[in-house]
Amino acid sequence: MTLAHFDVVDFRNILSIEFDPLSVGFNFIYGLNGSGKTSLLESIYYLSRGRSFRSSAISRIIRRETNKFRVVAQIRTNEGQLYPVGIERQLQGDLKIRIAGKDVHSAAELAHLIPVQLINSHCYNLLDAGPSFRRKFLDWGVFYLNNAFLRVWRDYGLALKQRNAALRKFRPQKELDSWSKELANHAARLNEFRQDYIQLLLPLLNDTLPQLLNVSGLEMTYLPGWDDAQDYYELLSASYGKDSQLGHTQFGPHRADLKITINNISAKDILSRGQQKLFVCAMMLAQGALLQKGVNKKPIYLIDDLPAELDKVSRSNLIALLSKQETQIFVTAVEKSALSDSLSTVPVKMFHVEHGNLTEVT
Repeated sequence: MTLAHFDVVDFRNILSIEFDPLSVGFNFIYGLNGSGKTSLLESIYYLSRGRSFRSSAISRIIRRETNKFRVVAQIRTNEGQLYPVGIERQLQGDLKIRIAGKDVHSAAELAHLIPVQLINSHCYNLLDAGPSFRRKFLDWGVFYLNNAFLRVWRDYGLALKQRNAALRKFRPQKELDSWSKELANHAARLNEFRQDYIQLLLPLLNDTLPQLLNVSGLEMTYLPGWDDAQDYYELLSASYGKDSQLGHTQFGPHRADLKITINNISAKDILSRGQQKLFVCAMMLAQGALLQKGVNKKPIYLIDDLPAELDKVSRSNLIALLSKQETQIFVTAVEKSALSDSLSTVPVKMFHVEHGNLTEVT
């Protein structure tokens, strides 16, 4: 899937932007800070996820002195067919989603339709922040490769919520057991999905990483959120007393993590800031390659301020690797000259954004 036409109205500082991006290749958007570059990427992300990567406060996303925003696109399928996808959000009211002229009620349908990978100033969280960022990274990939994942993930979340509620109300252990059994059943499947995904991803990451970064001794270890040498249901039963005191379930896939080391040292401790960015890019590009290999889908890459903390050689290597995936890419930079040379040998459309207005540069 690619965006064949894009129309955004009253989003952040954007009054109205309508343009036809390049379907395969780079859409390079440059302009001064505060001009609307990131807001444009954010609107594409919102169309794909039904939420922002910058704020959960809708009042900050809707342009001032207006009461709603709208994002609409024509989606081109692998077979070349076109159909519309749109979202609208008011200050007071739920998100409205339409796909091919029909109302839908789940943002998951948007995500499944338009897979988007975001690389921005927060991408380092994948290495140096808490486990939730690495769980989201894993679950993004599993969501597309395994049709059963979303239902199992939701069922696990519901069972966890119910068990935690029972813990807080100090319900009898017999009542807790029923939720513990259900939780254990979903946990086993969720754990299996994630472990299988890592086994599929690692060979592609090992192929991708050397094209961006000269490192060896990479290891990725999935930590399921409990000692998996112990039966999870038995662990829940044994933890009843402590869980009741805490008011929540201590162990399980909701506490899972992905341990990433280089020569037995945490990657975040051995890599510089620029190297961390390249490492994260390699992880996301490996995901993109697996998505294409597994289900014949290509992600749309959104890369905000690509030149930041990367030297000229690193920028060129990243652009060359992105180009090999033959997918749709949106990149931003403050200055046109920051990427002009690196983009000179790849398919590219250039756009200048100023005060929320976009102009194609020929």
